[in-house]
Amino acid sequence: MRRFAKSIPVLVILITGICIPASAQDVWRGGSAYSHFGLGVPHDFRASYANGMGVHGVALHDTRVPSIANPAAWSRAIFTNVSGMFEISSYDATSLDTEYRSTQFQTGPFQVVMPITRDRLGITLSISPLTSSRFTLQNQYSLAPEENHSGNELRYVIENRGTGGINKIELGFGYRITRNFSVGYAPSLFLGNINRHQTVFFDNADYRPTNLRESTSHYGFGNRFGIYYQQRNAFRQNDRVIFGAMVSLPVNLVSERKLESRIDFNDVTIRPPSYYGDGEATYPLEASAGISYNPNPFIQISTDVLYQNWSDYTNFNGEAEEFLKDRIRVGLGGQFVPGRRDASGFLSNFIYRLGVSYDTGNLKLNNEDIETFTIHGGISIPSSRTNSSIDINAEYGFRGTETAGLISERIFALKVSFNLSELMFIQRRLQ
Repeated sequence: MRRFAKSIPVLVILITGICIPASAQDVWRGGSAYSHFGLGVPHDFRASYANGMGVHGVALHDTRVPSIANPAAWSRAIFTNVSGMFEISSYDATSLDTEYRSTQFQTGPFQVVMPITRDRLGITLSISPLTSSRFTLQNQYSLAPEENHSGNELRYVIENRGTGGINKIELGFGYRITRNFSVGYAPSLFLGNINRHQTVFFDNADYRPTNLRESTSHYGFGNRFGIYYQQRNAFRQNDRVIFGAMVSLPVNLVSERKLESRIDFNDVTIRPPSYYGDGEATYPLEASAGISYNPNPFIQISTDVLYQNWSDYTNFNGEAEEFLKDRIRVGLGGQFVPGRRDASGFLSNFIYRLGVSYDTGNLKLNNEDIETFTIHGGISIPSSRTNSSIDINAEYGFRGTETAGLISERIFALKVSFNLSELMFIQRRLQ
């Protein structure tokens, strides 16, 4: 009974504080500290070749590599494409009084594009992460002797951890209406689970560590539309101009929440989903548009802009979040494809990409925008015998600021993608 009495103030701290944002004195690890807010940090990976150029990729198309960016571009499919990605990210974060470095590994997206009628009608199936929430935050506190039962000052640490995110399973098609103009549509299923773990550790052995885990699951159905236009010989012979645009409508997420504690290696439900009732979060509208230009078959320049309406986001309780704002991301980059000849050197076997991007971010904390500036680069290693390739992309960027007691992050990411591209379902003839 005495132990239970000692646990009462701790449980009150846990239940009331599990959703409170991090303070400036927190110590973090495991990923970006800014993934603590909302549904997590948005993901922008849409295609390996677009990522190396720093763009969203809505106005790009490569017959050998699939892309999630624009449903209309699937109409141009000639080969059956399969693509997957693996990423390692390093976060070097600093604030006014501390610094920390962490590493995060993640996978996806994975995509299959298949031509039903080559260069006319293509379909795709993909699984892609939209947001991720991965962080660990720690802060030290103390209770005066009259506020606890030990008779002395009781020091303790509250550790907040976040895991999970929102993912999308999408099945769609693209159809070429004319020689130059295509449209696309993709319905999707949004699935995700956001977990918030909170544990209290004490410096007094009479107090056992106490933990709570708040789990919120989400699901909803989305709709995405795209257009794609390309014109060859627009300004000169053998050049090409591409325009692309995409709109993803807002998604009403049906949400369910529960509160658990792990006691003696068993998960005990403290507050079941019926206690909270069903909630409805909102994943915001998303739109992008861009243009690409190929002056010749060897050089491509692309730029695009991505907009997300995060100011209309509502949380589980149907309430707007004051720290969220509309997000705009702008990218500019290029690609160089050396002329591959039998007598060419080793370096002519690769495709080279370089670009930059600026992101206003979807957070405004202490009257400061959490902006991100990133330098992108990559190479593609095509197979000498097939249309398949391996893409290696790297990013180096800066997010946030130390102003107003916030956190500044330096981010380095290495992404490796495999792209399998083959002609399939061809009836072979015997000679």
